[in-house]
Amino acid sequence: MNLATRRLGRGLTCLLLCGLAGCAAGYSLYMGGTLRHMSRRDYPGALAALEKPDGKTNMVLYRLERGLIFHYQGQYESSNQEFQRAEDLIDDLFTRSLSREAAALLTNDAIRPYRGEEFERVLIHYYRAMNYHYLGAPQSALVECRKANLKLEDYAARADYELTYKNDAFMQYLTGLLYEAEGELNDAYVSYQLAVKGYQALREVTGVAAPAALRRDLAELSDRLGYRAEAATYRQGLPAAPARDRSSGEVIVFVESGFIGRKLQRDIQLPILEGDDTGEVWMLSDRLAYRYYNPYAYRNARVKYWLRVALPEFHPVPSAVSGVRLRSASQAAEGALVQDLSAIARRTLADKERAIVARTAARALAKYLASRGISKVLEDDGDHPDRWSAEAGKLLGALVNLFGAATEAADTRGWLTLPGRIYLVRLPAEPGPIQVEVDLLDGVGRPVETAALPVVTVRPGAPVFLNYRSYR
Repeated sequence: MNLATRRLGRGLTCLLLCGLAGCAAGYSLYMGGTLRHMSRRDYPGALAALEKPDGKTNMVLYRLERGLIFHYQGQYESSNQEFQRAEDLIDDLFTRSLSREAAALLTNDAIRPYRGEEFERVLIHYYRAMNYHYLGAPQSALVECRKANLKLEDYAARADYELTYKNDAFMQYLTGLLYEAEGELNDAYVSYQLAVKGYQALREVTGVAAPAALRRDLAELSDRLGYRAEAATYRQGLPAAPARDRSSGEVIVFVESGFIGRKLQRDIQLPILEGDDTGEVWMLSDRLAYRYYNPYAYRNARVKYWLRVALPEFHPVPSAVSGVRLRSASQAAEGALVQDLSAIARRTLADKERAIVARTAARALAKYLASRGISKVLEDDGDHPDRWSAEAGKLLGALVNLFGAATEAADTRGWLTLPGRIYLVRLPAEPGPIQVEVDLLDGVGRPVETAALPVVTVRPGAPVFLNYRSYR
């Protein structure tokens, strides 16, 4: 066997491995069965449809999906265990695997271990807080809220891109509610203030304003703490309403609707121009990213080669729900949107897009150069200069180019069992057992779904927290 033949064999082996690695990009399709079971509230079926990954590539997602399904199934201990495993894996993965990074440069981003988006890591603590509340451990629920806010600050500080999502207003609001329920008024006051600032910072991105209930909470708490001027400021613009009767109680329900939007693949082409220095891969990849956002920059230039690349593109999942209402036998209350997870996911992808384009361009460029390099090496084989070597070089170069394009796939992974939006609705209630019903409303206020929530016991001066998931 001559040198060219051995090189061809090694090259084809590498191509086969790259092709197999490219299969990792199909996570969104893989989740279809689980989501269909969930939408029918068939949680055992949803769990059965999840296949445990062999390695760490998608293990975080596996733990997240299982943790959330267990939560909706009422298996709160099991849910917390899965979320803890996911959190431990995320912490471990912040120490990057060099072998996986190198493999991703040869194939696609989907082979890199998934560490979760920043908002996904924060939501672990929301669901763990609710789990602990249902398990009768309110202080543990507070610990989860504090961890969420501290970790979000850390993620923003360590990111190599500018994040819009730096303060989760919803989590700050939940933290304040839990603090106030436990009588820790000063801490509740600080959390409410941070929640208001968070909603102001993200209003243009998500379209979610600080709910009137939050501003009223802040005004009433300011009064209780003796901050009269601040209380007057927070009440500005609010409709007149009597102060809460602290001898009664309250039912607070977080209503989660729909499914979060998802990332789908979009194929584009990037131009390599005559005169580009292909020896500087990362410098040229930055230039290609610039051309993607500024196509006028090469309008009159001669294109030498078009690179095919695959990028993730955000697509919302439509929901029939536009509002919520909570009813008891004697009264009703309208809710407010407090978290738009799909809007946050869309902006998170937008914040990272330029880095994704540059990294993807560098990978496509490396594959292109590899195909040219292999072809040239075999054509110029000094040991066995023959026509076969030249033809083998052209063939293998073409195959490398073909397989490079075939293995190029966008990373479309994400925590897909999450809801698209979260609403908050609060209903005053007299002490004692009570059952409430939640109405999910369409754009004109008509119910599209109604559900009776479990009977709960209200205590004087204390709220009862519940959450409900709709798949409409």
